[in-house]
Amino acid sequence: MDIPALKDIPNCWEVMDCDEQTCKACPAYPDMGKECWKRTGTLCAQGKYRKADVGEKILYCRNQCKFYREYVSRIYP
Repeated sequence: MDIPALKDIPNCWEVMDCDEQTCKACPAYPDMGKECWKRTGTLCAQGKYRKADVGEKILYCRNQCKFYREYVSRIYP
């Protein structure tokens, strides 16, 4: 699905200021950085947390993730 608003959104690792090693180890890198919450196993909070379960991932993103909370409404208004 092509979402026009995605072109205006930075990748999560840019907003979260992840280092190169964390980026390369994250399953969202390099193609899912704008919709990282859709990918399980991501390295959240600069690699501090690995969210493997979909339910756990969505709860974390909705409640604690700066990137998700700031940008999801721009992607899906």
